[in-house]
Amino acid sequence: MTTFKTCSNGHNYDAGKYQVCPFCPTSVSNPDYEKTLIDFKKTQLLEEESNSHFAKTLINEENPDFKSTLASVNAQHPFKRTSIAGEEGKSSSPQQSHKRKLVGWLVTFSNDEYGQDYKLYMGKNKIGTASDCDIIINDPLVSGNHTTILFRDNKFLIKDNFSTNGTKINGASVDEGKLSDGDEIILGTTVFKIKTVFN
Repeated sequence: MTTFKTCSNGHNYDAGKYQVCPFCPTSVSNPDYEKTLIDFKKTQLLEEESNSHFAKTLINEENPDFKSTLASVNAQHPFKRTSIAGEEGKSSSPQQSHKRKLVGWLVTFSNDEYGQDYKLYMGKNKIGTASDCDIIINDPLVSGNHTTILFRDNKFLIKDNFSTNGTKINGASVDEGKLSDGDEIILGTTVFKIKTVFN
């Protein structure tokens, strides 16, 4: 019976055949790359009872020279195409972010004397310290999801997301409001000027 494990580098391998991951050259002395390639050329993991998003993973290898591929730092990994099939068996690719139109910038000199600028795009622009924000600010007084700037119908709107220290426009604390070109926005100790493409 095949027992798949995942090593610390994220490789799937048959734990019944290998004590350590055969894909990690540093952890295997004299690895048999050709045999490994044959064994794992087509790997299919099925977790029927799992609610995992990756219920089926199919790996298709296209480069026959496995050993030289690993030796080359800049070469493309031999398992360069991964197809992910959902529970209905439909193939899908990892979610890609949609390209949005550039509509303005936030400019600040608060954290860098030479200045920093952040692009604003059509739709929502989340600002804060959290990694999932569109604009990430390195300021201890800025909340994780501090505020949102929305561009819709040629207008800029701003909304404070119940942040700890609030949002100020031109010195006044606001929960929400409109933004115009040149307005000053203060989040924590960071002062921004907004520059807009559309007036």
